[in-house]
Amino acid sequence: MQLLSGEYLTVTDYFGPIQEVGTAPFVAEAAAIERDAAIEKHPFFPFAQTHRDAVVFWASQEAVVTNPFSQTLFRVLANIKNVHIRSVLMPVVEGEHDTVQSGIARRSHPWLLWELCLAIGIDPHKIRISEAVRQFIAVLNESANNPMRALGVLGIGNEMMLVEEYAAIRTCFDAHFPNKIHNDFLQANISEDVSHTRIIGHAATALWRLGFSATDFVSGARDGVAARVNYYDMLLRELDSAHREPAVHKEHR
Repeated sequence: MQLLSGEYLTVTDYFGPIQEVGTAPFVAEAAAIERDAAIEKHPFFPFAQTHRDAVVFWASQEAVVTNPFSQTLFRVLANIKNVHIRSVLMPVVEGEHDTVQSGIARRSHPWLLWELCLAIGIDPHKIRISEAVRQFIAVLNESANNPMRALGVLGIGNEMMLVEEYAAIRTCFDAHFPNKIHNDFLQANISEDVSHTRIIGHAATALWRLGFSATDFVSGARDGVAARVNYYDMLLRELDSAHREPAVHKEHR
């Protein structure tokens, strides 16, 4: 099969059936990187438990990240030639989105987060993009053109990591918002991302069996985990700096 660019591809690239048999050992190797990072023990979370503004800031920054993350999923699927592997990943894309009713995808993860932001009093016109977010989104964007690397970044460094991460941020919300207004958004992510992690592992295994690099997946996982840890490092530094500013300086900004 020849594309317009002159590139030749085998039929397998597009149509080769895949084996639906578990996940390869390299997926567990990548998962161990995420567990070693223990994101739920990051000092950001105890800080946020005693500082309401940290929780509000976190929500505002996640609101910036959520759509680029969802868009990256589509870019990754577009770069996977095999129809069966794209189909394996469709539940992940669908889980991030939802059917539209009265003009709104009400159960989509970005919309649930946006509703949470408004409910806790965030002014949409005052959300600013922190350097932490810029750097994190850059890692997502960089990975998208290499499907195996992207699945490592997204599957291990985001979807898998988020399960413990969002459980930790839930305790922070609980401390400041006892009305549990945050539950819909956090539970939707935590419950679905367990299955999303498994699905991405299956897709990576299928790509590997077609000749894609396991090393790319593991290095993507390592970089995705590091990027998320760095995200929290930078958020905490910024918040800590703001809390240390003299009151007189804040008044004259």
